[in-house]
Amino acid sequence: MPREDLMRGIVAGVPELLRDLDHDTRNVLLPLARVWTTPATGDIRAKDAAADWAVGRMPPEQGAVLAHARDVHLGAAEESWAGCGVRPCAEFLVAAIEGQRG
Repeated sequence: MPREDLMRGIVAGVPELLRDLDHDTRNVLLPLARVWTTPATGDIRAKDAAADWAVGRMPPEQGAVLAHARDVHLGAAEESWAGCGVRPCAEFLVAAIEGQRG
């Protein structure tokens, strides 16, 4: 599959994902990390592995939010998003995804 087709396919669901950010936070942030990771690395990774990769490439504040989503996914943390800065994290991930389209 050509890279352009792959990119078009994986980013097509981003707007729909973002609609659920306030209601299903971790299940939006983790797929966004996967969407960023896939074109950047050429690998399709599990949600937690994609988050591990992405956290190290994010500003600390946004990375901490994604790390929390990963930890909730793995059962290592309670799901609580109050005051976490979820929207800036999602915005960073979307910008990173958009940067891959260049």
